Amino acid sequence: MGFTVPDAHLLALHAHQGQVDKQGRDYYLAHLRPIAEALRPHGPLAEMAGALHDIVEDTHDHPDPTRRYDLNRLRTLGVPEVVVEAIDAVTRRPGEPYIAGLIRRAAAHPLGRLVKLADNAHNLASNAELAQVDPEKARSLREGRYRPARRILLAAEAADMASGRRVLV
Repeated sequence: MGFTVPDAHLLALHAHQGQVDKQGRDYYLAHLRPIAEALRPHGPLAEMAGALHDIVEDTHDHPDPTRRYDLNRLRTLGVPEVVVEAIDAVTRRPGEPYIAGLIRRAAAHPLGRLVKLADNAHNLASNAELAQVDPEKARSLREGRYRPARRILLAAEAADMASGRRVLV
């Protein structure tokens, strides 16, 4: 039996153990699980990619080498190649611009684009909480990152005849 959705969730739990979001909540519970659940209707590969979408970016410099993950390690663990490709598509590279780099790259990969759309929707929803604490930062993120990114991702999704019409709005 190959790598499964429960395997992806367990791996995400282990890799992100002790990590918290901007509001101090458990990162897996507050961010990764909701995104994976939003992607569940799109199939097991989408749910896996949602659960694991931050694993490379968030663990590359972990002090414990057993908690560091890169694309090759994910392949060794049996993560399906399309999921590894989607993770790569949504993983920011050092010095990479957000819109011109990460978002354009994510928009070009059908599963990566879907994951980034779910991530973007989650970030926009969380932005309302941030606005209560830091309205200017929330406005800056919403207008400078989240909304422009969403426009690019939705345009790419609409133009993709093979996978279009599955958009998470």
